[in-house]
Amino acid sequence: MKQDNQTGSNFPKLSAPADRALASAGYMRLEQLTEVTEAELGRLHGMGPNALGRLREALKAKDLSFAEEKASGDVAKKKKASSASRTDKVDEFLENLNHPLKAEIEALRVIIKGVNKNILEEIKWKAPSFSYNGEYLVTFNLRDIKRIHLVFHNPLIAKVKNKLPEGEYADRRMAYFADMQDVMAKKSALEKALKDLIKLQK
Repeated sequence: MKQDNQTGSNFPKLSAPADRALASAGYMRLEQLTEVTEAELGRLHGMGPNALGRLREALKAKDLSFAEEKASGDVAKKKKASSASRTDKVDEFLENLNHPLKAEIEALRVIIKGVNKNILEEIKWKAPSFSYNGEYLVTFNLRDIKRIHLVFHNPLIAKVKNKLPEGEYADRRMAYFADMQDVMAKKSALEKALKDLIKLQK
């Protein structure tokens, strides 16, 4: 794809749907796939078993691999099952979502979850919502169909020094994304805002 070429993609030859799935999720390099499990990647719309196999072999050729899902003990297993259940609900919600910027929403979802492996997702207020250590981080506001509206509904966001969150509210901030190019342009700022917010929660 044109966007991949501009960013120097080193993915193997894949089907057009798989290429679109990777681009929409914000993946441009094989090295990025070491931070996502094969199961998570397989949930992207358009990513089939053949594409996963080629990516797996390409990673292996570079002595790399997909991230591993780790769990130990009954507590970890229960937590994993609970997280998987919530993720399944988000998957189902997005699959049935009718929104002109659906690809951008899915890309932002991947970016948010990629910030920290302990970020959990669920459907709240009729939209995907993300939390860390029991405290909410961000939630999509899907009523706006002309742009993507993210709500940082955590009072600590007011202490985060970052150009992305907007507003002067006492308990929340907003972030807006016009299209996929805007998502990619603001990716680093979004990741930093979330990382700083997580640090304040500890």
